[in-house]
Amino acid sequence: MEIEGFQTVDSIPGLYHPELELIVISDLHLGLEGSMTFDGNYVPKHQLEKLLKDIEKMKEETDASRIIVNGDLKNEFKTRYSETDEIENFLGFLDREFEEIILIEGNHDTFLEETVEDYGLELQEYHLEDDILFTHGHLELEELEAESFETVVIGHEHPALALEDEIGIREKVACFLYGDMEDKRILVLPAFSSISNGTNVNETPQSQLLSPIMRDHVNKNKLKAVAVSREAGIFKFPEIGKI
Repeated sequence: MEIEGFQTVDSIPGLYHPELELIVISDLHLGLEGSMTFDGNYVPKHQLEKLLKDIEKMKEETDASRIIVNGDLKNEFKTRYSETDEIENFLGFLDREFEEIILIEGNHDTFLEETVEDYGLELQEYHLEDDILFTHGHLELEELEAESFETVVIGHEHPALALEDEIGIREKVACFLYGDMEDKRILVLPAFSSISNGTNVNETPQSQLLSPIMRDHVNKNKLKAVAVSREAGIFKFPEIGKI
């Protein structure tokens, strides 16, 4: 399925841009299982292995040579050893698989500079290419001082849809959002993490959205959604205000 010039790959919550030969993913939150266990909720560590398999599948199906991690590579604001180990394994995998790796700095990506430098990388507030602005979404657009662009691609919001069937059973499913942003276009990526919480965008008031870009520059009810579930597949929805 095509979304704003990008393509979905199977039912994986990332996108591929064929002209740029580029995979884009966001909000991996590596180390989240360890954080949850530290807080008293034991969660077996399986996320990294699953994420690597998903990225490997995306690369095999698209032959992409480049990848952008659009913010929140890690979860903890203060980095634990176990989290650093996961990050190093992940970056080592990307280094072997891709010719170019672009890391966008998210609000959780603190104390990462030395680790990414070991792989010849740096954290960037944004990446601008082919009139597409990639940024995490926790900063105001005015703070970035980016040159002109036509489309902005963000994460941060972890968009999801709260759905209810005829007998009242509720389900939450991650989604891509896309549509108009004043005189530009916007594309919002779901969390690539399989265990992160999401924002129920069809139930959350505009003023309570996480991203200032979403709060201040779009009418979220006018955005369209594409639900994505690793288990159930991909489903296209109308405007959020009609769900």
